[in-house]
Amino acid sequence: MKKIRLLFMLFCSLLLIIGCTKNNSAINPPVENNTDQGPDEEEKAEDKTTDKEKADAETSMINFFLPDGSSAHYEGDGNEFAELSIEVAHIDNKYVVIDENNGGALIRKIYQVGNDKIETLFEDAIDMDEPIPTKEEINKLGGTEIYLQKPFEVGAKFDQWTIVETDATIETPFQKFDHVLVIEMKENDFVNRKYFAENYGEIKRESVMMTEDEDDFAVTSTLESVNK
Repeated sequence: MKKIRLLFMLFCSLLLIIGCTKNNSAINPPVENNTDQGPDEEEKAEDKTTDKEKADAETSMINFFLPDGSSAHYEGDGNEFAELSIEVAHIDNKYVVIDENNGGALIRKIYQVGNDKIETLFEDAIDMDEPIPTKEEINKLGGTEIYLQKPFEVGAKFDQWTIVETDATIETPFQKFDHVLVIEMKENDFVNRKYFAENYGEIKRESVMMTEDEDDFAVTSTLESVNK
């Protein structure tokens, strides 16, 4: 009898050990020792290097203007006409009309917005009561120059402009802007620059005359207030 009881207890112990082993296997499955991580690491590195390129590709060019119906005022320095105010109108999310008043004249600028570039279709002085043109009237205009174009990479060129910075930080009377895109055009003794921030467009423009005998002379218009 004692022998039977001993065998029974031994049998129960074996069942308990087997059950625990199965449970541990289910909770903590065996880990495969995979040392071949090369391709995955290369893919991750490639993803990191293309993050900015992907972001630039996904950025809509319309984001480099203030929203439809917005107005803004720019502080001027270096010239009486550097201070200016603008009013912004969008037409079918394809055209943007900006009326710019510098105190001496009202300048109308009409832009055509594409997938990878913005073209200037018209830029000239207009009468104060000139109505916003219709889509049909704008369609008759021809492009005059490229206002802004992808890719947003330092050294990229379009027309006479070169992208010189893509991640600048600019202080304005309105606010501080990060990730500012800066384009530059050099002409004789002048350097012209435009500073762009997403969802605001031009936050600053600058024209610098370089001289040999005196300090460089700069005329700037810098964003001071926005009414969206």
